[in-house]
Amino acid sequence: MLLKAVYNSKKIFSFVLALVILVSGLSISAFALTDAEKQEYKNKIEEIKQQIAANQEKIDALEQEASKYDPEISTLQSKIDALQKQIDLYNYEISLIDADIARVDEQISSVEAEIGALNKQIKELDEQVIKLEQEKADTYVLLGERIRASYMAGAATPLEFILTSDDFEFQVYLERVELLQRIAENDDKLIKELEQNIIDIGVKVAEIEDVKKRLNTKIAELDEAKIEYEEKKQEQVDARKVIEDAEALIQKDLDKVMAIVNKLDAQSAEYQAAIDKREEAILDLEDKLSENNTHYGSGVVDGDMVWPLPYEDAYISSSFKVRWGKQHNGIDTCRWAGTHGADVISVKAGTVEVANWGWGGGYGNYVVINHGNGVLSYYAHLSNIRVSVGQRVRQGDVIGNAGNTGYSFGAHLHFGLMINGGWVNPVNYLTRYTPGGKYIQATD
Repeated sequence: MLLKAVYNSKKIFSFVLALVILVSGLSISAFALTDAEKQEYKNKIEEIKQQIAANQEKIDALEQEASKYDPEISTLQSKIDALQKQIDLYNYEISLIDADIARVDEQISSVEAEIGALNKQIKELDEQVIKLEQEKADTYVLLGERIRASYMAGAATPLEFILTSDDFEFQVYLERVELLQRIAENDDKLIKELEQNIIDIGVKVAEIEDVKKRLNTKIAELDEAKIEYEEKKQEQVDARKVIEDAEALIQKDLDKVMAIVNKLDAQSAEYQAAIDKREEAILDLEDKLSENNTHYGSGVVDGDMVWPLPYEDAYISSSFKVRWGKQHNGIDTCRWAGTHGADVISVKAGTVEVANWGWGGGYGNYVVINHGNGVLSYYAHLSNIRVSVGQRVRQGDVIGNAGNTGYSFGAHLHFGLMINGGWVNPVNYLTRYTPGGKYIQATD
């Protein structure tokens, strides 16, 4: 009976249903990618792939040239530059794919939340319907009992009461008839109200079921999109494999460069050219790190920062200054007793933002720690990394070991300090321990 009432009432509620569907449709469509956004994404990816293809031709040509002239440092370094550009392009492609995957994940989460809310609402309405059905059944039972009681009492007809009763009995009869009539009217009204309530709730259930079907359809569409982006994730894996291969080639060529440089006269033009190329690559990386910085704050360093090499014989091999015509955005620090493998500590408490293994754009293995207030510390050319991204470290915790990875011509720790996206001189913030106490290390 309920289903029949629901379907018969559909026409009455068609306008309301259409309105609900329209509003729901607007709500869901807001999550979807527009054709323009999809096209823009495809254009960006295609542009990157074209650049990658063009750059690969350059790498192939340089590789052929380098195979003929392995001793030529400039050729090897040009090849390193081209490989780094290739890495940058693949990293950019990965960032675009990451952004789209994140957006689709958010869309699916939002729609699933709406589905959950609708399911809860449907459950509540179902409980109301069951309650009303029970009340309706109880009412019918009560009416049945009243009819049965009246039948068992064997009440006379109105004509019999008129002919056989005295005035008092007849008055009682009339009052009884009036009372029963009022009860019947009230019961009839109650039944009609119950039936209408059940019809109304049934229509609402039908409305929600219809909207739920549309949401399920949208979920299915988003699931298809998710599959597409899962394929993109595979592209990410492939892109990262290319990056790993490129870094391996860079390290191989860099080993050749370093072997040649170690045999050169430090005053020769070829040695100076190799150093310039190295400084150019590092400076390019540091410019990118500064441009991509997203951490801003008061810029206040709360308390002292300890020296990143926790040894009394630590010294600065190259300070924060312009060297060889290029700005050195940090300090290089070593140990007189030998630097390779020396412990490197966090200069201050913070959270590990980056723990990069590999070429690292010239930094090699490096770690970045976020100290809050827009303050970041950088530890480059490590031989080993002993922390992971997201790890909370205390001041003085060992985060790695000094080494000679990346674009480095000798074991040392390159330490950089960035505040609100700008490189600053670390010695203005660092202290270190000596037998006589701690002091500001402000000179080479």
